[in-house]
Amino acid sequence: MSSEPTRADLRHEIETAVPITRAQAPALWRPVDEVAEQLGTAGPDNLLLVLDSISFATELPLRLSDATFTGRTLGLSLTLLYLLSEQELRALIAHEIDHFRRHDTRPQRLASLLTEFIAITLAIVAIGITRLPDPLSALLRPPVQSGFTRFARWQQARMLDREFRADRAAAEIAGAAACASLLIKSTLVARIWSIIVDEHLQNVAAKALHIGAVVTITARTLFTDSDVRPWLGKPEQSVARRTHPHYVERLAALGYDLPTAWALAQSTKTSVVRLVLETPKALDIQLTERLARLRASASSESSTLPPSTSDRHDAAS
Repeated sequence: MSSEPTRADLRHEIETAVPITRAQAPALWRPVDEVAEQLGTAGPDNLLLVLDSISFATELPLRLSDATFTGRTLGLSLTLLYLLSEQELRALIAHEIDHFRRHDTRPQRLASLLTEFIAITLAIVAIGITRLPDPLSALLRPPVQSGFTRFARWQQARMLDREFRADRAAAEIAGAAACASLLIKSTLVARIWSIIVDEHLQNVAAKALHIGAVVTITARTLFTDSDVRPWLGKPEQSVARRTHPHYVERLAALGYDLPTAWALAQSTKTSVVRLVLETPKALDIQLTERLARLRASASSESSTLPPSTSDRHDAAS
């Protein structure tokens, strides 16, 4: 669950995650099974704890460093679990499992082909128009541009609607208040996570700290202030690129404003993590060290690459 994801779609490969079986964590699987039954759908085949700040549901094959998972895979953010109450955890699980129920997570091959066909057709028409004589080109350009805009908005509207529907399902299961405070905590953890991983990862790993605890301490420090943080409420993505509604919009759909949701998030006094996991700290340290090694290795490899002699520009730049 995220309000400002850093990626448009779930990546098929995750840097740091660990599979959790029913035998390893029956207390975590219990609410997963209960929520799936309440929503009237099959539960996940696989449950992963992810060090990242984002939770997800997918039916695409998902690769870890040493295994590939198929079927329904539910990923829960270990970092976020440190801050959640039992009801907030149920809200998180319900939001993701509702994506399973509505088949948002299945590979939509026919729909993808149709979408791609429409996009390519519009692009071909746009290129063709530029080669027409000027009066005709000027006449046809506005409707084609309008077609592009309508197509993009249609795609975006579909993605945004899925999240609102999943939020409603979560509210039915866990209550709107739990969903509202979950949105605040998810957003806060995502911001803190990005700063720590981008700027302080090696220091955290060298001191044998675990990222989940660092993020949690930072978040709880922020919650000591009754005033809403000024950077909350400001979208990180442009409106045109959003794949999720901004969480202020999602709060409004649940019947809450930002200050009220902030106060709800502050009120959580106990964490669910020790109720559902026996050794959260050990898992956290293990995943933190793995992430630090992977990032260090990637950095080392990139620094040893020979400089390019081509004049070609990278398409991603």
